[in-house]
Amino acid sequence: MKHGLPKRTSKALALAATLLSAVSLTTATPAQASVRVWDGVEGATPWTRWQGGGSGDGVAGYDINGGVARSGANDGWLHVGNGWAANRIPVNITYLNRGNCTVDVWFNPLTSAGAQVGLQIWDPNGWHIIAETYPWFPGGGYRQAIITGLDLRGFAGDIYLQVIYGNSNGIKTFVRFDDMAIQCSS
Repeated sequence: MKHGLPKRTSKALALAATLLSAVSLTTATPAQASVRVWDGVEGATPWTRWQGGGSGDGVAGYDINGGVARSGANDGWLHVGNGWAANRIPVNITYLNRGNCTVDVWFNPLTSAGAQVGLQIWDPNGWHIIAETYPWFPGGGYRQAIITGLDLRGFAGDIYLQVIYGNSNGIKTFVRFDDMAIQCSS
């Protein structure tokens, strides 16, 4: 009795192996999935990542474990009566597919009259604004500000995502923000 495969079967297996190799060489690799960079102002020291500032009486700060965040334990806030307050965070975009990006953040104006808030994307090389939006939101809960369709392929290294609120009526008003993100796909 002869052991092994008949010649016909071994030739069929060799042919199948060759075809499988050819198929695996010509199979396209899947497109790179979108990448999301997110900061929910979490951790005991968000001021080590975020940079607050303002003009006039504008002040930026954080609620740590205050129970008022959109998600998680912490949020940031902007407080202004006459002037402006801002808070920004650097985001390294070197390794992102930068052809189609979306930036968003959630705002909660703490006034029944509502507030106009700003979401800005800055290039620190010359400090110019890449994109911006200034929606009006009523008070009474978090709402999302969003910028879509950004082509950031001309930028590398860090860009800055910034929230900003200005007020000139003398009535000091808080605006909370939380869950800032940038998502890019090819």
